[in-house]
Amino acid sequence: MSQLVPSCSSAAALVAVLLGCACLSSAAPGESHGRGRSFILLSPEEEATCPGASAESLLSSSLTTLLLPALYSLVLLVGLPANALACWVLVANFRRCSSSLFLLNLAAAHLLFILVLPLKISYHLLGNHWPFGEHLCRALVASFYGNLYSSILFVTCIGLERYVSVVHPFLWKGSSWTRGKAALCLLIWLLVGLGMTPLLLHPQTRPVPSLNVTTCHDVLEREQHKDLTNYFLLLVGLGFGLPFVLMTISYSCILARLLAKGRQHRQVVRVLALVLLLFLFCFTPSNVLLFIHSVLKTSGCSTNISYLLYTVALVLAALSNCFDPFLYFYSSQDFRGWVQRAGSCCLTGLETSSGRTSEKAALPLRSSEQSQL
Repeated sequence: MSQLVPSCSSAAALVAVLLGCACLSSAAPGESHGRGRSFILLSPEEEATCPGASAESLLSSSLTTLLLPALYSLVLLVGLPANALACWVLVANFRRCSSSLFLLNLAAAHLLFILVLPLKISYHLLGNHWPFGEHLCRALVASFYGNLYSSILFVTCIGLERYVSVVHPFLWKGSSWTRGKAALCLLIWLLVGLGMTPLLLHPQTRPVPSLNVTTCHDVLEREQHKDLTNYFLLLVGLGFGLPFVLMTISYSCILARLLAKGRQHRQVVRVLALVLLLFLFCFTPSNVLLFIHSVLKTSGCSTNISYLLYTVALVLAALSNCFDPFLYFYSSQDFRGWVQRAGSCCLTGLETSSGRTSEKAALPLRSSEQSQL
């Protein structure tokens, strides 16, 4: 088991080499045609070859106008009350919960995203038409990607905190560790804000006259694809690849230490499993598709099809907003205790109210019986 760490280090080096090669290949002149991520308006020759893959047909399909808004509505209905409740519980138990700072920032990032989610739902319900202006479209796109990568970074911090508590339990304690976590959270917000700057500076809306709609980030010029290719490739490498490598190394160290001690730590294993499931199910599909879509040289037809798959993968990333309360439940003892106390109070209140109702219902019967006597 001690060989896990070296193998993970070599895996990290391999991932870094692959990302570096991808960046170099994407920066090569004359090789970026057809790369990027969005629908592309096909030429007449391309549309004759694959009419079903045209931007117009995909924008008007039931998948983008019905399925996507339905799934995002589910995220809104579940994620809004769950994350608002989590924020309230974490703030109330902030001083008693060791990991509440990262969890609170994660819930806050989700709430900021959910507050602008109705705009994206209405955009799809209107037939992928954006009537709210260019600046609000840029804000929506930046919020969407900002939530994705800030969630990855904060989930990674939760995993690294577990690594410190298990492998180096006496390394950082007290106020210095709390200040360090607060500084790390602030750094993540600053990095995510700077990372979203290109999305705020580039035009994101484009009219599609054949459908009489104005799209938001879904249709870009081919030149805009070239400009954003390296940006999205760097975003995947630093926002997903590096955290994934860090989590792989830290979790291998945690498992090695637990096995060496010969103890069963169900709580830690549950957190590790939940974080890994978040990465595999929510974050990995969209980032892998974005990486492939940015590196490979493709035609307009395959670009449109791959972007359609990418939009579905982004819904999986948004579903992480619904899964986070389970992460809070298993990571925070105070959160579990509050939920259990709230559940017992609700049951007690229901029993008390039902008892009072039965007594009130019985009183008139007794009075009527006495009047008859």
